[in-house]
Amino acid sequence: MRFPLGRPIIENTRLEFINLNNVLTASKRERAHRIVGYIAIYYHDISELIFLNQGEPFNAARITPERREIVPIGEIVDKAKKATSGTLSEYATDEILLRLMISSVTLKPLKSSVDLTRIQPKIFIEKLKSSKFNGFIWVRTGLDESYVYFSKGAIPGCYIAGREDLEPEEAIYPILARTEAKVAIFDHVGKVIDEQATPAQVEMFCKIFTALLKAYAHPLGQSLVLRTALVSKNTAQKEFPFISKFDVDSDLTFRGEVVVEPKAFAQGMARMFDLIYESFSTFLGKESELIARKILTDYRFALKTLQFFDFTKLKI
Repeated sequence: MRFPLGRPIIENTRLEFINLNNVLTASKRERAHRIVGYIAIYYHDISELIFLNQGEPFNAARITPERREIVPIGEIVDKAKKATSGTLSEYATDEILLRLMISSVTLKPLKSSVDLTRIQPKIFIEKLKSSKFNGFIWVRTGLDESYVYFSKGAIPGCYIAGREDLEPEEAIYPILARTEAKVAIFDHVGKVIDEQATPAQVEMFCKIFTALLKAYAHPLGQSLVLRTALVSKNTAQKEFPFISKFDVDSDLTFRGEVVVEPKAFAQGMARMFDLIYESFSTFLGKESELIARKILTDYRFALKTLQFFDFTKLKI
């Protein structure tokens, strides 16, 4: 797959030569890496994208010729770290392009298969302009994806696959005229950039719950703690379905990868945390809360950033 580009930060570098952790954390060290843009990881038949805001990963997608889906950032990162083939590129772009790329995955098109064999591309574009159209068209030709953004009939952004700069609207006409062109019309663009909990946030809660359960296992035994944790998890996931993506192993390790926006993530984790420590209060009384507080104290600054304490009954 090829997408509209931008200012290259890294381009066509083999994965085995990349320290992905350094790439993902570069914005913490250098101002030049605090970009709006995306990382594209290309495998033989799959393209995986990590979207960046001020250099920080905030969402991710997997795109194949047959399928387009939002996936956990951590899943893409883990796969890339283990890969023995594939290339990585990183580009600084504008926010509009990111919104178009994400919207093309998350939104349902107004029309998914536009037949341009009966209408000239220029006439098609002019009709959208004259109707004061707001939204965008998505165009795939072979493995190339391009986007044309409309705002009240004007075209402030024409993004062509494989090209770095904004193009004039005339650049899309020959692409639309190709017999293999697949065209979809979207009647709006996501107003805000969708955001998901980061791998670091997910990993933090996996560590918190693992430490919490193992702390309870000392006085209560592993078997009782495992059963109670699973009951609490099943209760919490009725309110927050994303929790079903987590597992609790027999050794009390808590693990999983999820796609969920940060506020809902914090709410769900707080709900499950409260259910667990309150359940063990039956056996341990006040000591259950003391154990829970001690675990949270080690992560209190990161938890405050995620506003976790707005949702849990425990305040640190």
